[in-house]
Amino acid sequence: MSIVLESPRNNHDLAAFLAKMNSVTSRHIGYCGESKEEIYDTLTSDFSDLDLANSFIVAYEKEEIIGAIGLDIDLEDRSAEVWGPFVSEAFIRTVLANELWERVTALSASQVDRYHFFLNIENVQAKEFSISQGGKSQGQHTILAAKKSDCKETVEEGVIKFYSAYEDGFAKLHGQAFPSSYYSAQTILERISEKNRLYIASMGDQLTGYVYLEADPQHGEGSIEYIAVSDRFRRQGIGKKLLTFALNHLFAYEEIKEITLSVDKENEKAIKLYQAAGFKVKHQLIHLTIDKKVVKL
Repeated sequence: MSIVLESPRNNHDLAAFLAKMNSVTSRHIGYCGESKEEIYDTLTSDFSDLDLANSFIVAYEKEEIIGAIGLDIDLEDRSAEVWGPFVSEAFIRTVLANELWERVTALSASQVDRYHFFLNIENVQAKEFSISQGGKSQGQHTILAAKKSDCKETVEEGVIKFYSAYEDGFAKLHGQAFPSSYYSAQTILERISEKNRLYIASMGDQLTGYVYLEADPQHGEGSIEYIAVSDRFRRQGIGKKLLTFALNHLFAYEEIKEITLSVDKENEKAIKLYQAAGFKVKHQLIHLTIDKKVVKL
């Protein structure tokens, strides 16, 4: 039976395939999504700086999707977050994953220097694949989720909406707290909208902390993307205040039932803070990167 590798023929079918694969822990790719409606919306409106034809390759056996891989490309950063490889059970032990990878990376080879994989710790096949391509471990992320029913609403004062006077302070703190993050300070500022909000805590003209969150009421979800407190102002309850404010803001949307966030697995203090606020561990992810600039010996 011949297998054809090409751009997605139908985005609804691709979203359904990705949702089915990503709902299984041993195939799970972090930050991809598990709802076909959410994945479809991302594919059609918020996936990659390149169009889908240059960001995704799908393997078809007749009309059935048997594999897929995508690159969520950030042209400014010359990096890409890898969605996949997703391969159906019958083809796991074949070279299909390698063929998908070669095809999709060729589409933007001159525009991407680094590839990020966020893999569920139980996704052994994807981990082995990444390592075989030169992937290097960058640590582990813990994904936590809080449900509206588990969080108490409280009033938090002293947290305000970000404004330009604090731009330098925000950029400096974000760079210190997340030096190699997927979203730079400038990216966050460009993403601010009605649903994507940046809030700060301050003391006089000094920014003491911030929280950046994104609401997705259409799919009943919200996420706390970044939260940080300046080293000079630690142990003053600012992190707890920002976290509580973010939870109250997101859960104010009637449609949002769950909020997620990601934290370095080694950051035990932060994890305890989040768990005290009602978060529970949902996934453990391994972060690996492939850097084209590293010459293999």
